[in-house]
Amino acid sequence: MIREITKSDIEECAEVIQKSFMTVADEFGFTPENAPRFTAFATTRERLEWQM
Repeated sequence: MIREITKSDIEECAEVIQKSFMTVADEFGFTPENAPRFTAFATTRERLEWQM
């Protein structure tokens, strides 16, 4: 189901985004050191709250 998120959903959303993009990071050898702006590492609760 697709729905608008609320502030209380942000923590879970950040976790889903990080885990989803981590598969690509693992496949290509991305790490927070060599690709700090890659979505798996750059998406945080704080950033999503700011964007909201």
